[in-house]
Amino acid sequence: MLLRASSLALAAGLAFGAPAIAAADTAPVAAEHVAAPVTHPAPAASQDAARYADREQQNKQAANYEGGSVVIVGISGGAILVLLLLLLVLA
Repeated sequence: MLLRASSLALAAGLAFGAPAIAAADTAPVAAEHVAAPVTHPAPAASQDAARYADREQQNKQAANYEGGSVVIVGISGGAILVLLLLLLVLA
């Protein structure tokens, strides 16, 4: 019974909150031009880059490394969405 009430509260909050945000004052604001501060790379960053370059020279397979996959993020997000829908339907 408590889950059903919280589901209804969530649905009501989304139903009334989204249009309120969309209807917020969206008058254009004059842009102020501000010069960005000049940043110098930290010495630690250059030391890290040098260490990574040395490691890549030692191990040629490091050049073939590809980072994480978008598929994993998509599947995780889909699983969470399915779980939330099941909670709403079964509650």
